[in-house]
Amino acid sequence: MKLVIIDPHVTAKSPSMRAWVGAFPGVRDLFETVEIWASECDLPEGDGVVWKRVPQRLPTWTLHARDYQRRVLAMARALPGGGRHLVQVTGCVVPAADIRYIHYWNSALLEEHAARRDTFPLPVTKKLPAMLAARDERAAVKSARAADSWWVVSRSLAEKVQLDGAAGHFEVLPNQYDPLRFNPAVRTEWRDRMRADYGFQPDEKILVFSAFGHFERKGLRQAIEAVELLRRKGHAVRLLVLGGTPATVERFRGSLTPAQRDGCVFAGLVDSIERHLVTADGLLFPSHFEAFSLAEIEAAALGLRLYLTPHYGSEMILRDPENGRVLPWDVDGIASVLDDEICKGRLGVIHHQLGEALSPEAYAQSLRSLYLGAIERKMNASSC
Repeated sequence: MKLVIIDPHVTAKSPSMRAWVGAFPGVRDLFETVEIWASECDLPEGDGVVWKRVPQRLPTWTLHARDYQRRVLAMARALPGGGRHLVQVTGCVVPAADIRYIHYWNSALLEEHAARRDTFPLPVTKKLPAMLAARDERAAVKSARAADSWWVVSRSLAEKVQLDGAAGHFEVLPNQYDPLRFNPAVRTEWRDRMRADYGFQPDEKILVFSAFGHFERKGLRQAIEAVELLRRKGHAVRLLVLGGTPATVERFRGSLTPAQRDGCVFAGLVDSIERHLVTADGLLFPSHFEAFSLAEIEAAALGLRLYLTPHYGSEMILRDPENGRVLPWDVDGIASVLDDEICKGRLGVIHHQLGEALSPEAYAQSLRSLYLGAIERKMNASSC
């Protein structure tokens, strides 16, 4: 049987394909040939592995995404019928597939935006692509068959996709973390020296916010306003913000008041992010929409307490009150929960609770099992 992978970025740098790329050698023997329809690919070609290049022709990845979709749709239509191949697509770039690997659901994003427009702005440059992607999701749901496999990164997102009408076989395939980089020993080795580098005082409580970008969607403004309220109450607390290009950081800083800027340290994009995370006592992540955030997994693996809104995927990692607290959506409520944690001495208490995040070994085992199930369903469906 041939496996066809449809994803523009089949690389170890891609959040959606990082774990799959690492686990691929453990499932390669299940398929006679493997075709990768991608713009970028880390897998070496040869021995039945073929990279069918779909190069970027437009200046931005947003524009390229639509061009990529148009081209792979034409390639998918040319596939022969029958049961001798499995088509795996990340998301809903093509309407018909045997396996859908779901890391995001734009229909759910738009619903969250509609529910909290005042605190969750979505500029047209982001809303329009989300609306187009939601249209693709509806087409995929409409074309779904009972034999199709849906691999979703969190239970709550899988439930949402099913509520939207998707048929097929649903499995939860959580994100994995790297235990060699994210473990409590990193805290022992790096915490004191990194706090000194940042100029944090021994009596200061440090909360950390971590995101590559998308600051508004991930709740950074609410996090900063909550920290400002805590500082007004007399708490020695600051927020360390990891991520964001220089232009993104400068634009966001410019929208803050002087008091808010005093309570924040913007580090921008950093290498060895685990060393920066352990300067903090807890992760403050009041995101409006996620699927199952890697930031939450990595912080938990380092022993940081988690302060999360009940967004999609938070149920996979947060065990309130063992390893953190569920936050309400409003700033006053966020500050109240954090105030309670500080006063009761819980902020900074180390834990070893990782919820349902997977190690690389567990992810590889799950992936192999899921492929075996998908192959069996494909064979059974084609023999009917």
